[in-house]
Amino acid sequence: MQKKTWIAVSAASALGLGVIAGGAVATASEMGLTSDDTSVPGLTSPGSSAATPGADVTFDISSDSIVTPSPATTASPVSPISPATPVSPASVASPVSVPSPVSPASPVSPASPVSVASPVSPASPASVASAASVASPGSSD
Repeated sequence: MQKKTWIAVSAASALGLGVIAGGAVATASEMGLTSDDTSVPGLTSPGSSAATPGADVTFDISSDSIVTPSPATTASPVSPISPATPVSPASVASPVSVPSPVSPASPVSPASPVSVASPVSPASPASVASAASVASPGSSD
């Protein structure tokens, strides 16, 4: 039952993510790429004719510190080889354990006594006869 619960939770989560993603796509498709007073060369948005086809986009860089090479570093010295560790001595074998003695048989339990018979219950009184029912109006009885 636990596995079915996780399957249901996973399916509901995937469905929820799909709904959220669908809403995001629908919202993004309705957004304009530019505001009313912005004109970007080479970019057209639906319903505008301000863009010129085939326009070039140029980027002006006013700083030359974008990439600065770092000075070369020297290689670190090689570390010395460490000495080999000595072999540890073999461990002593543990002694064989003695088998445990057989436990004695348990005695036979005595038979349980015969239970006393329960008393006879008295006969229940006769029930009272129920009253005759009156026929309802409009019935065929």
